[in-house]
Amino acid sequence: MGVPVVTLRGDRFIAHQGESLMHAAGLGEMIAADKDAYVQLALNTAADRRALAKMRTGLRARVADSPLFDAACYARNLEAAWRGMWADWCARHD
Repeated sequence: MGVPVVTLRGDRFIAHQGESLMHAAGLGEMIAADKDAYVQLALNTAADRRALAKMRTGLRARVADSPLFDAACYARNLEAAWRGMWADWCARHD
C-alpha cells in the first residue's frame, strides 16, 4: 500500500476488477483506455516526482476511507442484492 498502480481498461473480468478497485479508491485517473495510454500514463506518473510523492503520501488514507474498506456498506448492499434476487425468484415461482 502507498504505491499508485496504473491500470489498463480491458475486456475481461480481471481487467474490470482492476478498474472497479481504482474507481472505488477514487483513482479513476490511473486507468488507461488502451495499451498506448497505459505506457504514457506510467511514464507521466513516474516522471512527475512531486505529484507522485503527493499521491503516495495520502494514498493509504484515501484507500482506507474509500468504499473498499466500508464493510457495513458492503454488507448492506449485499443483503439488498440477495433480497432483490429472492423477491425476483419468488415472483417468478408463484
